[in-house]
Amino acid sequence: MSKKFDIFQKIFKKSAQAIPGKKVKQVIVPLGVILILGAAPVAYTLFNEKASNGENQEAAIQEESEIQARLLDGRLVSSDKANGLPVAIMIENKIESRPASGLSRAGLVFEAPAEAGITRFLAVFDSRDEVAEIGPIRSARDYYLDWAAEFGALYVHCGGSPQALKTIPSYPIYDLNEFYNALFFWRSAERTAPHNLYSNSELLNKAIEQKEVENKAAFEAWRFKDDFPASIPQATKISIDFSIPQYKAVWVYTSDTNEYLRYHDNEAHEDKDGTSITAKNIAIMVTQASVIDNEGRLNLETLGKGKAWVFRDGGVLEATWQKIDPESRLRFYDVTGREIEFNRGTTWVEVARDSWRVEYN
Repeated sequence: MSKKFDIFQKIFKKSAQAIPGKKVKQVIVPLGVILILGAAPVAYTLFNEKASNGENQEAAIQEESEIQARLLDGRLVSSDKANGLPVAIMIENKIESRPASGLSRAGLVFEAPAEAGITRFLAVFDSRDEVAEIGPIRSARDYYLDWAAEFGALYVHCGGSPQALKTIPSYPIYDLNEFYNALFFWRSAERTAPHNLYSNSELLNKAIEQKEVENKAAFEAWRFKDDFPASIPQATKISIDFSIPQYKAVWVYTSDTNEYLRYHDNEAHEDKDGTSITAKNIAIMVTQASVIDNEGRLNLETLGKGKAWVFRDGGVLEATWQKIDPESRLRFYDVTGREIEFNRGTTWVEVARDSWRVEYN
């Protein structure tokens, strides 16, 4: 208000000086005019603040609307991090290959026997996640293809069993075999072959781009829910005996974080960078398997249905697993036939032969 008043005072003084020898009457500016003129910058400021607040609110609403539940694991993430093409990677678990890299970043992990009691992981990532190192990457097995197929995934491996290599061309997946795509992989000097093959999200996204694959998820999601920890946990320790002590998987529930911490070979399971392997959900499916060759490779039943347990929130649900065909999702149902909801976050599916021991307490 003072600046506007000063302007008027200057105008009047200038007018008086312009008429020499004459007395100029004092000009009285009506108070209403002063108030209106003085209020103008205040009103302008308030208008700008209001407009700015409106823009901020609109931006906040827009930002909130861009949060999506990811199809792969139900996580609530920004739209630029949600629902890229699933990338399913064969990761080794032999003692010589430990520790692995990138397992802690996967949205979903299947652990199943590859030969005898030696397990191998199929780790499924959203291609829009940034993962600096993933591996060691190993060969394909035909039954892992059934899980990759339900996502229409980029299937990443190095060679494979005769049956797997024969099956791959007929499956609804995008094959990325290191044998023919070496530029999207590297061999680490820190490891000896064959336990030294790696890739990362940057290289795999280049593969998706160069092969002109649509980088978008197109599969049916599981049902997800928010955490709801049990007041009194029913199952704080889960053990799956994969027949060889070094491959026995143990999950220990932590109520503070409502997560399960993984152990193997009597040690906490960590990625190469020291990140602990944790999960929000553990699903155990029991199935049948038989040895098919002198290498100890297996035929594992992945289609049909069978006994299962689902662990979440410190509790346990007796369940049934079901998968109709390679392209349909593996799903879990409770004793009433209702599809089980999983907590948002990483799920591990442990695939146990019917002759192996599963314990929880």
